[in-house]
Amino acid sequence: MRESTLGGLFVFAAAAGFGTIGIFGEVAAAIGLELSTLLPTRFALATLLIVGIGRVRGWPLPSSRRAWATTFVLGVVYTGMTLAFFVSLRYLTAGLATVVLYTYPALVVVVSMVAMDEAITARKVVALVLTTLGVGLVVGADGAVAAPLGVGLALVAALCYALYTAGSRAVSPSISPAELTVGVLAGTTVSMLAYGLLDGGLALPSGTAEWGVVLGLALVSTVIPHVLFYQGVSRLEAGRVGIISTVEPVVTVVLGVLLLGETVTLSAAVGGALVLGAVLLVQRSSGDAEPAQSRSIVGD
Repeated sequence: MRESTLGGLFVFAAAAGFGTIGIFGEVAAAIGLELSTLLPTRFALATLLIVGIGRVRGWPLPSSRRAWATTFVLGVVYTGMTLAFFVSLRYLTAGLATVVLYTYPALVVVVSMVAMDEAITARKVVALVLTTLGVGLVVGADGAVAAPLGVGLALVAALCYALYTAGSRAVSPSISPAELTVGVLAGTTVSMLAYGLLDGGLALPSGTAEWGVVLGLALVSTVIPHVLFYQGVSRLEAGRVGIISTVEPVVTVVLGVLLLGETVTLSAAVGGALVLGAVLLVQRSSGDAEPAQSRSIVGD
């Protein structure tokens, strides 16, 4: 099998794994599993497993205090994204929340143009317009399906993810993807533990259902996709990685319909299609010039 084909399969499988995050989040809310228990436990387990796998496979740890500090700060931003996204699941279906989250590539364009002096192109402008129209259609969907507060929280998550992504790209010349992954997960775990302490104290999951959700989120949605994605980005150019990764919200929508009985209105479906179209435009406009290894491998 060609290396590029194998890389594409790895990235596809990783994106499908990341696409289950919203599903586990919905199930956690349904069984009353508190975020202060779910998220710190998820990231603590995932970080221990990723570090263990990384040591076996020879992945480097951040090599300096500056690298640790940088990745830790990115981990705090990632924590903000995760919290906003999981709270948005209390108001949105998993599919809609993930679609709105996927406005982050367009927001990365804005951040990069403002903070990193990247050029404005017609393709990027069209992508921003499509994103705006898509979110507008999602907000205009049936209020019982797309609550404005939930959309707002998902947009906050998208902004945090855009800041995280732009920051990851900015430090990529000096910090490898493996170092970035380990450092960000460590930073996320520490900040999630702090969140858990502040939000009523830390507690382990209780019962088979709660542990099943936590383990599923840690393994299926975090550890396995991270390992697969790391294998994929080493075999593909960034443009193809980004395009294949757009399967993530599609997987979430399909699983939401099949497993949770979620509905998708026509307005929301068209809005989601516009957002994904914008993602493809952004990836095509930046992918040729950006090596895949410069991309963050920590998924949402």
